[in-house]
Amino acid sequence: MLSLIEKTNDGELLALLKEDLVFYGNLQDADITDGLSDEQIKELHILTEENETTDSHSLSDFKNPTNQWRTT
Repeated sequence: MLSLIEKTNDGELLALLKEDLVFYGNLQDADITDGLSDEQIKELHILTEENETTDSHSLSDFKNPTNQWRTT
């Protein structure tokens, strides 16, 4: 990973990576759900128990209406 980071010239990517590293580096003993309301936590629990194919579309269902915008 370090090699990939050293070789990139993408300033935007490096800025995003730095932002994530600084943010997560400062979160010792923090939980991603800290700061969520009880309602938001309840919704997360419901979503984790939901069938993963709920509201899903097949690849062909996606590709057909978007063909006009794809170049390859």
